[in-house]
Amino acid sequence: MRHSHLLLRTRIIALSLGFTALIALGVIIVSLALTRDRALRTAAQSIEYNLQVAATAIARDVDELDNLLAWSSVDPSLRNYIFHTGGRNALSAAYDTMGNKYSSLHTAMYLQRYIVTNGTDCFLQRGTSTTHSRALNAESIGELPGFADGAEEISWSGVVDDPLILTGPRQIIPVLSSFRNTATGRTGWVYLAVSPALIGDTLRDFVPAEGTELYLIMGGALYNAAAGGLQPADADFSDYTPLDDTTRFGVLGHGTRVCRGPDGWLMVYPLGAHGLYLAQTLSYTSIGNSTPDASALLLLGTALAAVLVLGVVLSLLLRRLISEPVQALQTQLTVIGGGDFTPNPAIEWPDEMGDIGRGINGLAVSIRGLMARKLEDERQKQDLEYQMLQNQINPHFIYNTLNSIKWMATIQNAPGIAEMTLALSRLLKSVSKGAERLVPLQEEFALLNDYFTIQQYRYGGTITMDVTYIEDERLCQSCRIPRFTLQPLVENAIFHGIEPKGCAGSINVTVRHDPENGDVLIALQDDGVGMTAEQIARALCAPSPEEAAAKYRHVGLWNVHRRLQYSFGAAYGLSLQSQPGCGTTVTVRLPPEFKEEETP
Repeated sequence: MRHSHLLLRTRIIALSLGFTALIALGVIIVSLALTRDRALRTAAQSIEYNLQVAATAIARDVDELDNLLAWSSVDPSLRNYIFHTGGRNALSAAYDTMGNKYSSLHTAMYLQRYIVTNGTDCFLQRGTSTTHSRALNAESIGELPGFADGAEEISWSGVVDDPLILTGPRQIIPVLSSFRNTATGRTGWVYLAVSPALIGDTLRDFVPAEGTELYLIMGGALYNAAAGGLQPADADFSDYTPLDDTTRFGVLGHGTRVCRGPDGWLMVYPLGAHGLYLAQTLSYTSIGNSTPDASALLLLGTALAAVLVLGVVLSLLLRRLISEPVQALQTQLTVIGGGDFTPNPAIEWPDEMGDIGRGINGLAVSIRGLMARKLEDERQKQDLEYQMLQNQINPHFIYNTLNSIKWMATIQNAPGIAEMTLALSRLLKSVSKGAERLVPLQEEFALLNDYFTIQQYRYGGTITMDVTYIEDERLCQSCRIPRFTLQPLVENAIFHGIEPKGCAGSINVTVRHDPENGDVLIALQDDGVGMTAEQIARALCAPSPEEAAAKYRHVGLWNVHRRLQYSFGAAYGLSLQSQPGCGTTVTVRLPPEFKEEETP
């Protein structure tokens, strides 16, 4: 039993520790996931903010160049010169106007070429590369990117080389815009050769986190913004897939996009025009590295320590709340098994275990009571056996004595005394040895005949009793009746009916079926003094102690009536018919067939 108890406790503790470990592991996983998500959100929001600041500065410069294009296409001085409508002084006015505008630009230092031309004979040019490049004329201008392609509009499509530059940086971002003279139908162009340094210098102070890359997206291609310039990136923008849901990253701007790539994410922020975007990578490893190892180890160590502490506390609690009470209950059961049924109040704790303890104590009390009752029953059984043995001696002595009286009466030629003695002997033997509660009607008639034999000698033959009618002789075997049912009825008829009238009398017995339901009806009719209606009404009611001795109450009738109902049910019993001076008929109603085990 103790081995089983230890095994149960070990299993409970093991399961509890296992569940605690699982909970701790879950907490660690959730904590690491939350930490990772927090690091991802923090990094994404930081990148978004930096991209927003840089994009605002670049967008300001791009807007200034867009304004320059628009101004150059509508300025009257430039248009008069380009379309030959301003006379001989148009060149000088246009050149001065263009110079003044150029010198006022914040982005002038990044314009390698600023050209306004009609493409054939009118060329106005400013810029940082004009002094160390080939001369601009109708032939050379056709070599410039944009013009060489015959395009009328080029808008920040990518980084290319300027073929006219002889020395120095040759990379430019071509921007081309055309305008028309509606009167003559002639076309003019404004051409900007923007240095990539416009983007690179702005991003020079923008230092991305270690392991990340900063890109400019232009013309659908990625350019690495490094060393103050723009270089085509090794990565392809088509490898990144935009995410529909950016809630995890906590991005703030409506235009900010997050794309998933092979090595991480790409945060993309729009500049607002020409399909230009600033982008920065956010790699999976950088997010992992952003979670300090020390914090993770500390978290893991704390969780494991918490598991250990919880395990120890749980073990102590289990020992106090389960192990010790179970052991006490086992001890009490062992004591009860040893025969000591004394209740133990110490195991009745105020909890579920206490309910079990109270049940065990209640069981012990019940067993002790049962054993006490069993001992008392054994003692009473021995007393009853002794009395039965004693009672067997007394009737045996009486039978022998009556038998001696009978033989003496026969010797002395007194047959009446011998017959009375024999009848009395049979009656006493039936009373003392009869074990069956119900007997066949035939046996009851035999008892009744022995009784009436004695009464007939007592009254000198003035009283007669005849069984005048039996409907079916088989009823005497099949119909059963409680022992000594008819004798009290005949006794009542003699003592309370015939004897009071002071002369001879008779009793007639009939046996028949009730035609309505087949019940057996035994009618005993006397020619005695009869009964009043009040006596009939009270005859079958339980008598009071004072009335029990009164002759008119016919106590025997009530006794027989109740015994019949106890045996067969409320539908059976006695019924009376009588009138003063006309005798009394007592009818016994019995079931035609009845098995004793069916007794209610």
